[in-house]
Amino acid sequence: MEIQLEPYKTIKNKDFGTAEIKITQEVFDDVIFIDNKTVLNFNNCRFQKLIIINENAIDFKNISLNFSSCQIQDIQIGKINTEQISFHFGGSIISGNINNNLIKNISINNCITPSLFLQYQKRIDISYTEENIFLSKWKTLLKGSDVKSIDTLLSLKQSIYVNHSKKINFRFNHSKEEESGVYCTLNEQITEYKTRYFLTNGEKKKLNINLSIDFSKVIDEQLKIENCILNSLSLRGSANEKISIENTEISNLYIRDFSSESEMLLYNISPYSIDSKVEVHKSNMDNSWFDNIDFNGYKTLSFYRTRFAKATFTSCNFPKDSLSFEKFMTLENIHYPEKKPQNYYKDQYETFLQLRKSLEGSGNYFEAQKLGAISKDSLKRISSLPKSDNFILGLNSISNNHGLSIKRPLFGLFIFSILFYVLYLLSIGRIFKSTEVDWNLVGHYFSFLDLTHRKDFLISKSEYTFWTLFLDFGNKIIVGFFVFQFISAFRKYVRK
Repeated sequence: MEIQLEPYKTIKNKDFGTAEIKITQEVFDDVIFIDNKTVLNFNNCRFQKLIIINENAIDFKNISLNFSSCQIQDIQIGKINTEQISFHFGGSIISGNINNNLIKNISINNCITPSLFLQYQKRIDISYTEENIFLSKWKTLLKGSDVKSIDTLLSLKQSIYVNHSKKINFRFNHSKEEESGVYCTLNEQITEYKTRYFLTNGEKKKLNINLSIDFSKVIDEQLKIENCILNSLSLRGSANEKISIENTEISNLYIRDFSSESEMLLYNISPYSIDSKVEVHKSNMDNSWFDNIDFNGYKTLSFYRTRFAKATFTSCNFPKDSLSFEKFMTLENIHYPEKKPQNYYKDQYETFLQLRKSLEGSGNYFEAQKLGAISKDSLKRISSLPKSDNFILGLNSISNNHGLSIKRPLFGLFIFSILFYVLYLLSIGRIFKSTEVDWNLVGHYFSFLDLTHRKDFLISKSEYTFWTLFLDFGNKIIVGFFVFQFISAFRKYVRK
């Protein structure tokens, strides 16, 4: 059915099957434009399918359509020929496809979007604001539906697909009040707006919002995401303008086949769920600035055939223990971690080298050292690596964690030197005898540690045996090795 429109009047409490809205010049004939007032309004209406058409340009200053507390199972907007048409959806449940490059603006506030496509738009504003969650309006909207509680409503999967749109703003406005739950506003005169709701932190974490953005080379797109809680964020395509993602909790970040010719800033990003992932796949991140990113908080990280060398990393949290590098993967598809490419460890090694170079470029030698150690562990696993190099890398990994650990060479020094000293004393018959303990042997241990000690520091030359000389010589090699490893680790922050 075709809905008859009347500017500045509200259609409310209506149930429609398949409905069509035709925006024509006749609707606005003899209508005086009123500034700061929505022109076409729908309140608490239900649509199984809604088609909006505008075939010809209209002579009217601003045509705004507002859908408040509506259920729209399938909205289809494709044929729009007037540039001053804008759409606002507030407190509604909406799915469908809006595909037109002449629409002035689309704004979406506090909506549930099971599956919504926004394509070729001039401007998109999506917001979740706690100060206007109107409890009575949501209860009215959900009457007769399968959703019976706030928990069920919040946990519904929401998918928003934004393709080739110019200006995209996505934000949360969290309440500054410490209270949560139901509250009443004393100054509100309209009854249905009096009862409101503050989400608890736990309820916010139940939100399942998934945002996917596809950039176009021919459109100058801007993206700003701030203070949000997203289950997943997917970026794809080639961006020409600035991208800013700040103060946002993202459990799953997917960047695939992506490049940015302008600055891309990711600031204060962390996950909020245990099963969290970061995937950067076949992308150019050279113009990116990663600032205060909690990489250590993510369960899985995959960087596959991606350029990082010129990216900037500041204040990022990498794993505290470099041996936990297994979460850093190089996968063609992060959803299938068991399917590793043929040159998996080589790709992993080269990716870590890029990350290390970027960290060194920003002066972050602390994290750069970790990535250097991780890269050597990956290099060790490359099957074509000569066995001699593999042995050296394995020995360095155990002895001082590729120059990161001071404790390991110290422990190794004392453990092996004490073992050799005990065997040395056994070879000359000075230990494990049924006589009094010779405490002087404890002092002689430190002479044994001295790489320059004389062979006869404890016995005369006539008492030498093959095993005595062998153990003495072997101890010097072992002690020398661990001293060198200790010094290497001690100098890990010396700029090369």
